[in-house]
Amino acid sequence: MKIKIIYEDEQIVVVDKPVGVVSNRAETVKTETVQDWNANNLKDIDWEKEPSSDDEKYFLERNGLVHRLDKATSGVMILAKTVESFVELLRQFKARETKKEYLALTHGIWEPKSGVIDLPVGRARHNRKMMGVREDGRESRTGYKVEREYRKWEFPVEMKVKSTGYEGFSLVRFSPQTGRMHQIRVHARHLGHAVVGDTVYAGRKRSREDLKWVERMMLHAVRLEITHPVSRERVSWESRPEWDVEQYLRS
Repeated sequence: MKIKIIYEDEQIVVVDKPVGVVSNRAETVKTETVQDWNANNLKDIDWEKEPSSDDEKYFLERNGLVHRLDKATSGVMILAKTVESFVELLRQFKARETKKEYLALTHGIWEPKSGVIDLPVGRARHNRKMMGVREDGRESRTGYKVEREYRKWEFPVEMKVKSTGYEGFSLVRFSPQTGRMHQIRVHARHLGHAVVGDTVYAGRKRSREDLKWVERMMLHAVRLEITHPVSRERVSWESRPEWDVEQYLRS
């Protein structure tokens, strides 16, 4: 599996995760993951050795995987190359000292154009594999800002897109302040602005129409900022989404 490396030194490696690639290993995952890629990338580490501490055990079990992106989400991810960096990065994510930004093409026109979505998220009652806004869920906050609105569109006839149900689209920059599973997707859907191409939360009919012209879920991790685990300098990396929606959409 080929993954683009954005940055690498002796402590960390920052990659641009492709859409469709799973972040972590699981019994149900039969394809190569980002975790597998990092294990193969760090050829000098004996992943099967007996760990000398709980920290090293966790590092070896996860092959340096610090955080995850959904399979359908692309963009910036950071992985650790040493136990010390792994522990420090985990601490930063847990303490909410990292800054993450995502770009998403969403359904509808947002009002207001910026703000913070502060709604608890937990497992959906009807489907434990899904998340939803629940009163008994965990604290979840997502900052957002609309960057562009598309109020007109024209899809080629051969695509057979039933666009009569569309009410416009918005390109939105999201800044999650917490890290709940599917948080951005759940918050956007709850406000009536599901991410375009989201087969889980946009609804079966709408996502089916979306995928006739976008071919993927339109969510991309564009920026990640951390404190370097060794130099202690504040550093960040960016990734541009490879989208061409403006061939169909107009402001």
